[in-house]
Amino acid sequence: MTPAFEQRLAQILLADDPVAALAAAVDDPNLAPELRAALRAADPDGLRLSALFIARLRFERLLQGDTDAAARFEADPESFTAEFRRYHAAVPPTAFFPQQEAALFRRWRAA
Repeated sequence: MTPAFEQRLAQILLADDPVAALAAAVDDPNLAPELRAALRAADPDGLRLSALFIARLRFERLLQGDTDAAARFEADPESFTAEFRRYHAAVPPTAFFPQQEAALFRRWRAA
């Protein structure tokens, strides 16, 4: 995979509607033909599940790595979930451990 493909796939997976984002990418005339072909081969259901798994794992890592975030989620799940969605869309998922995810989230909140 090329870095351009990985970057575009990450954008698709972090979108509010990954299947719609995939369709838009496939129709993007500015995207290299080989990347469009690779994206066209993606299974929409598999893509949707992958996006859900990524978001869930990030959310769990964050709550495990940041006691303040966990407490805020317990106190107001709806508000915290909305904040997490904004974070998830804005910050690429690069953390592997809960403490790393928590650090990314704190930096995002401080910005």
